[in-house]
Amino acid sequence: MLRDLSVALDRLGDVERQSGRLDAARAACEESLSLRRQLQAARADSPQVLRNLSVALDRLGDVERQSGRLDAARGVYEESLSLCRKLHAALGDNPQVLRDLSVSLNKLGDVEQQSGRLEAARAAYAEALELAHRFNQLLDDSPNTMALETGSLKQKLARIA
Repeated sequence: MLRDLSVALDRLGDVERQSGRLDAARAACEESLSLRRQLQAARADSPQVLRNLSVALDRLGDVERQSGRLDAARGVYEESLSLCRKLHAALGDNPQVLRDLSVSLNKLGDVEQQSGRLEAARAAYAEALELAHRFNQLLDDSPNTMALETGSLKQKLARIA
């Protein structure tokens, strides 16, 4: 039941953010994150619980970034990245883990770039690009969303080079 409520709050947060109501979006995201933390406390560190927590953190980070609160966004993106790295260490190079890790690094790179921390942005984008390449190799370079992300990451790296 907590997970279902959290998912509903995620969707509400997305709608509020897209509508520009960032305070309402933040409130929904924070409540969802609180529920995800309760689930983590109850179910320990199962992969799905950690992934759901990471996604909730990314959503809150998106709201914080859109609000111009870059330090707050960096903090939640870094926590999300830490969870993604933990999942990668436990589960290895499976497509979902590689994609989540690459997306998390990409988001952190974006906030670092916006903050003027170009070396940190470059490092995050470069690692995300390497993971996107590994993802594509696992899928035999078949057309997928990570192929598009690979192109986007290359453009971001070129802009800050």
